[in-house]
Amino acid sequence: MKKQWEKPVLEVLDVKMTMLGKDGDYTDAAFPANTPKGKLTFC
Repeated sequence: MKKQWEKPVLEVLDVKMTMLGKDGDYTDAAFPANTPKGKLTFC
């Protein structure tokens, strides 16, 4: 039996819910894909 398609629900997030961190010397774009978490400057 096929699953019934359900319309997606948009969840509006507060800005504080989407912010990761503010400390570090580089932006996200400065790190290559698959950079280990321990190598990121916000840790």
